[in-house]
Amino acid sequence: MSYTTYLFDFDYTLADSSRGIVTCFRNVLNQHGYTDVTDEDIKRTIGKTLEESFSILTGVMDEDQLAGFKSEYRKEADTHMTINTVLFLETKSVLLALKDAGAFIGIISTKYRYRIKEMLDQHFPGSFFNIIIGGEDVQTAKPSPEGLLLAIKQLHVTKAETLYIGDSTVDAATAKAAGVDFAGVTHGVTSAEELGKYPHWKIMNSLEELLETDEQPTHPVVNPPSVPVIVSRRTPCRKKMINIWQILILAVLLWLSFEEGEDSNVFLWAFILVLLYILTKRRILPNRILNSPWWLPCKIRLRALHIKMVQGKKTPPMSEESNICLNCETAYTGSYCNRCGQSRNTPRYRFSNAFRNILGGFTNIDNGFGRTLLDLLYRPGYMIRDFIAGKRILYFRPFQTLFVLAALYIMAVQLVDPEALKEKKEKSQEVQRQEILAAREQLQKRIEGTEDSHTKDVLNQAIKGLNKKLENLGTEDSTEIRKKNLIVTRELLQKQIKKAKEPAQKEVLTQTIKDLNLDLEKLETKSSFKKDNITIKINGDEDDELIDELLKDGSSAFDKLEKVIHNTPFLEKVWNLLKSWGHGNKAFRIIATLPLFALATLMAFRRKKNKLRYNLTEHVFIQAYIACQILLLSIIVLPFNGSAQVGDLYELPILFIFALFCLDYKQLYGYTWWRSFWTTVLMFFYSLILLIIFAIIVVALIVAAVYIIKVLPIN
Repeated sequence: MSYTTYLFDFDYTLADSSRGIVTCFRNVLNQHGYTDVTDEDIKRTIGKTLEESFSILTGVMDEDQLAGFKSEYRKEADTHMTINTVLFLETKSVLLALKDAGAFIGIISTKYRYRIKEMLDQHFPGSFFNIIIGGEDVQTAKPSPEGLLLAIKQLHVTKAETLYIGDSTVDAATAKAAGVDFAGVTHGVTSAEELGKYPHWKIMNSLEELLETDEQPTHPVVNPPSVPVIVSRRTPCRKKMINIWQILILAVLLWLSFEEGEDSNVFLWAFILVLLYILTKRRILPNRILNSPWWLPCKIRLRALHIKMVQGKKTPPMSEESNICLNCETAYTGSYCNRCGQSRNTPRYRFSNAFRNILGGFTNIDNGFGRTLLDLLYRPGYMIRDFIAGKRILYFRPFQTLFVLAALYIMAVQLVDPEALKEKKEKSQEVQRQEILAAREQLQKRIEGTEDSHTKDVLNQAIKGLNKKLENLGTEDSTEIRKKNLIVTRELLQKQIKKAKEPAQKEVLTQTIKDLNLDLEKLETKSSFKKDNITIKINGDEDDELIDELLKDGSSAFDKLEKVIHNTPFLEKVWNLLKSWGHGNKAFRIIATLPLFALATLMAFRRKKNKLRYNLTEHVFIQAYIACQILLLSIIVLPFNGSAQVGDLYELPILFIFALFCLDYKQLYGYTWWRSFWTTVLMFFYSLILLIIFAIIVVALIVAAVYIIKVLPIN
């Protein structure tokens, strides 16, 4: 392509906003009695300034009255414009192709710049367009070349390498006045013959013709009439081929849908949705299906929901009424007192606000808690982006939310499954012996009742296994009983030494205690040898000795550490408190995982192409909100599950958690579903690598601690 800069008009060139424009004009005109204006009359004014359009439609020339029409139109546009504006089918693909080719992309329009950006931010990254010039950026609207020349100047390009694309004669006149080439597109109400009267490079039926081989600019031919103006025919939409990655993901989802059980259809629905998405994006489905009458209203409502998700709760406009503060009696204008900061919305106490006030006093929960929970359910990524960007007055802080939700989770578990919070203790040896005896008795009864020899052999083998377990249990039991008896005897002798007065009696008692200590050491050595005798045999080389030595050293070191803890009452109480506090405390375990996921996310999203780049601390807060979202959903599904998994990090399946991460990252970074999916896979891969590194470090520290404790003289 000979052009390096492509500047576009917006309405009827890149997007169809006619429905929103007609709605806004219609509402304003009907309010003032201009009911005879048709929709076609309104559409013919698209591209002109609002003052010119209202003057054409109403015949009014008074500037003040036209300014009033304009103000009313802007209020209507805040409600109806963005929702009713859609990009043309080829717009996104053409702009992406031009951008990939290294061209500058810009927009020159009479529409307000903020309204254009509000629409485009839903489809493109914030830095995609090199320049956007709206009606508020120039003093003279089109066909004045002011906006076009301003863009050329700021982009530091020449007129010869610039192409301006528009849909109306106003755009053609603007390009002519600026001295740049013009390409017309017949998306709007202006015909190809009308556009052909102006100098042009090409008159197109679709923006896709921009990607064709360049032609020389043509000028309107007046004489001879036998040489007509050549207008390009519309080229058929080129269907994009499906790529290998999409084929692979479809094959994997199809295989998983066959492998999953009959009770679950998660992968089947995932396969159908991905297939529908690919068919839509690759233009395999016919356009009449995508533009059918029943689908367009649904599409508009979905777009309205998407816009609401992106924008969130807007800050209410500042009140311009004068008010007297109920606290300090100061007169002020606005929503808050300038002197003491009290809100002008200070109602009398009623049941609704009194209950909220009492709840806030007990839990320190303010109005932002409910808003935060609601946004975590349907717009989590957008809410996190707003919070990190500085919009924090509307939302509850992440770690406070996490602790409150953890407390609510414990309350829910108490109602649904209170047994899950009780710490499971190991069965005593007596209980285990009774269970083994009962099982053996049942097997013996089954042997007596059956005549099949093969079944009897199987049951006899099972009884032999139970007998072996019973013998091992008896041996361990006898050893432990002897140790306990020796310890009790030693404690009694130590008390008698303190009471004894004769030296000979003390010597006898002391010698007896020494003998008891020797017996205890022999029993401990015997039991530790049995526990540590499980070694890995690797062809009898020197690694066996190293593993045996490490196991024995570790056992003795941990025995010393256990002695220190149990011999110090304070340390023993602290250790027991930490064990009881850690059981079922999800907030503690979740917070422990936040740095891991934060660092993995920072590594996965470190590319320079990302406009939003957060530091590690911000990623920790992001992960805290994501943890709040998962914990909130865990509380919601807990009554349906009927049981609680207190030992697990979350109640939700891992695939569902992965889908939540994809959704959050898509909204947070403005990614497509496809890019969000692969980046989330990369994040979990980094998390696994970091977890392995962390485990290696912990093992190294434990080994070092074992050797340090081994040499300490602890009795």
